[in-house]
Amino acid sequence: MALCFVDVEATGVDYSSDRIIQLALIKIEGESIEVFSDLCFTDIPMSFAAMGVHHITPEMIEEKFWPYETDAFVALESANNASSYFVSHNNELDIAMLKNEGLELEMKLIDTDRCARHLLKDAENYRLQTLRYQYGLYKGERQTAERLGIGEMRAHDALSDVLWHFMLFELLLERVGGDKEQLVALTQTPILLEKITFGKYKNKNLTFEELFATNPGDFVWMYNHTARDWADLEYTLKHWLQRDPHLWRIAQEERKKLSWAD
Repeated sequence: MALCFVDVEATGVDYSSDRIIQLALIKIEGESIEVFSDLCFTDIPMSFAAMGVHHITPEMIEEKFWPYETDAFVALESANNASSYFVSHNNELDIAMLKNEGLELEMKLIDTDRCARHLLKDAENYRLQTLRYQYGLYKGERQTAERLGIGEMRAHDALSDVLWHFMLFELLLERVGGDKEQLVALTQTPILLEKITFGKYKNKNLTFEELFATNPGDFVWMYNHTARDWADLEYTLKHWLQRDPHLWRIAQEERKKLSWAD
């Protein structure tokens, strides 16, 4: 059994076509701790927006190995079995990018972003850097980095992000009494969203509870037109719609009509 803490930087954020340009890994297996941080070659052009985040340029990777040839990839691949754990923060991108390189994960998934939303209800937000400061992780990061053999740390560097969500994982694990399987379960558990952050209500600081009290009919439209590919939103809207049997019946009837149209 291995614990694999993973972060990638990529050419962009298109799950179907972008590729890995940096792969960082902390792999813990028994008493063994291995740390990897590999820049990777790709022939996919980088978006300038992505470069503005991770500061990796095409010149920096032109002499590097393909992702699947790197030490980090090989070490991760060797732990890819059902008894190991894959840990990352908001792990959809990491999983998609690894799949683009031919690695289908068999490991149990722990998403520290989703677990934090369940366990750290007083968080200002769930960005890794916010959690790093709000919960005091930064105070012990130098000692942790030295213990793991990690040097300089900077935001949006894959290895630094791995270190920070490694420390966040330890905090979350403490909150569930050391039960890693509970974190796996929480990763798969839908989240009841609090604020509306999309559409015409974006940036209005409006909660679902407030909208349901003033304009509950909007929930029917969102349930059928916005939530169909967003599990947490569907779970949240269903939670509120079921409080009004009439609206819930209308929402279900509309969903059936749309399903037939598809």
